[in-house]
Amino acid sequence: MNIIKTDGNDKVLELTLSVLVFQQGDFYVAYCPSLELSSYGETVQDAKEAFDEAMNSYIEDCHANGTLQQDLVQHGWKLNIMNQAHAEPPPMINLDIPSGLLRTQYNETRRVAVC
Repeated sequence: MNIIKTDGNDKVLELTLSVLVFQQGDFYVAYCPSLELSSYGETVQDAKEAFDEAMNSYIEDCHANGTLQQDLVQHGWKLNIMNQAHAEPPPMINLDIPSGLLRTQYNETRRVAVC
């Protein structure tokens, strides 16, 4: 589930993004296909915590540079020019995760100030 909502004043976006956690060798990878953002750890929990840090860095960087909307478009999101707080996520991609290696899938939600 990939969703972007506004607070009604178009000053805050709420992003809800799907994150997949799968095993790759001795590590676990947390991956958000709609942002091409990933992290890893020695356990599922480590991967989730590392993803949380990566997501925080991504949001901080986009906010500091005023590039969130541009970055979303580069990742295949479709933005409504008349309503900048509305965005349609890119189509889901077919990931080649071997059977049995997907450990969990969860939604990550963040509130982001719009520059």
